[in-house]
Amino acid sequence: MGIIIFLLVMIILGLSTYLFCMKLELKRITESMKKMGKNDSNLLLHQELPSKELHSLMIEINCLLEEMKQQEILFERNNHSLKKMMMNISHDLRTPLTSALGYIDILLSSNLSKEEQEKELRIIEERLKRLEELISSFFDFSKIIFQKEPLETEEVNIIAVIEESIAHSYEDYLRENRQIVFDRENSKIKIDSNIEMLTRIFDNLIGNALKHGIGDLEITVHQTESLKIVFRNQLKNKKLEVDKIFDEFYTEDISRTKGGTGLGLAIAKEFTEQLGGKIEAKKEKNYLKIIFHLPKKENHR
Repeated sequence: MGIIIFLLVMIILGLSTYLFCMKLELKRITESMKKMGKNDSNLLLHQELPSKELHSLMIEINCLLEEMKQQEILFERNNHSLKKMMMNISHDLRTPLTSALGYIDILLSSNLSKEEQEKELRIIEERLKRLEELISSFFDFSKIIFQKEPLETEEVNIIAVIEESIAHSYEDYLRENRQIVFDRENSKIKIDSNIEMLTRIFDNLIGNALKHGIGDLEITVHQTESLKIVFRNQLKNKKLEVDKIFDEFYTEDISRTKGGTGLGLAIAKEFTEQLGGKIEAKKEKNYLKIIFHLPKKENHR
């Protein structure tokens, strides 16, 4: 009987000691978390008391801490991008608007001939169209950021979509004595996709080549394990940083001095990814290649 009582006392003492140590360990962990919160530390919690359950808890807490840190980094990055975006939007919208207002003031305060008035009105029209283009780009990009509705798709002939986009820019290329050379094996490649997004992607890629390239634009369709469409043109700006051209408001590009929003390729990239594809850029000597990929789920006719 005495041995049993002794064993029970020893068990109670052992459990009491363990619970006391566990209490101290939890207190230490709590204090560590408070310090980490105040000091914005990147450190993780560590375990001093051997315990399988406590070890599992440490793993879960550290995973949450790492995830919170990543979310904080992402928030700071997005906050910086948002501030930069607002500054660029303000600058881009103000430039054509200020210019248009200046020409309107000239019309109102000067005795111009009819020919001179028409010239000034054409410039004003050009500036206002530029403003409309900017607002449209910003609106499209905001829809990309906040879009939550499921993507609507239908069967489309992607070759016809490209040809339509080429037709949109045909006169603009012709005025600069340039051409768009379209090389494809099939006249029809039908895929399940969103025609509005595809049109915007191809319009932006062709328009980007017009603004920032020289010579002819070559568009080639390749059919391998995926549907690949290559846009190739000679560069005006040989210092172009290819790894940044899909970034929103890439300012090192000549697009900002040429009046571009810096959003055209960013929109093309976002739309491409929403369609389940990918887009990449490569620089080969003085040529830029933008490669558009879509999963190969097409039917040929």
